[in-house]
Amino acid sequence: MGKVKKFAAVNIRKITGGKDPVRLVEEFILRRGFDPDECQKEKNPDSIRWMLSLGGDEELEVLLEGLKRPQETTIYMGVNVAAVPLRSSHDFLVAALEIADGLVGIKVSLVGHYLVLSATLGAAGISVEDLDYHYRLITAQQSWFREALAEELGWAELPIA
Repeated sequence: MGKVKKFAAVNIRKITGGKDPVRLVEEFILRRGFDPDECQKEKNPDSIRWMLSLGGDEELEVLLEGLKRPQETTIYMGVNVAAVPLRSSHDFLVAALEIADGLVGIKVSLVGHYLVLSATLGAAGISVEDLDYHYRLITAQQSWFREALAEELGWAELPIA
């Protein structure tokens, strides 16, 4: 077996490839017709959060996390579907979980006192078209989920954020 050559640590550089996830998200936001700088709500060295108005009081949250670790960078997109009421919260959450089985490509979560439809994606190798696809999955199933949940509970409408 041959001798293994040792390299000085100064000569070894990390080369990251692919698209910059920040630019990718900003391009997605531009395609939706928004200014990324105006939509940006918080920024720190490891994450950036944008809020995009969907009309009315609804907002799409786009969160880019793990910027310091390119292989672990994730993109989260989510929209509040309903506020969970204190009264009958058990029935509400059970019905939401039963209906969530019909969701395609997205998930329902409890964040604070809100039900949220969301998608979480690894930023490595993702494209703007992938972000757009998941955005469309969320918005297409949002009204279906609300209607199905209200029907299951026998309510006229859901308490929306």
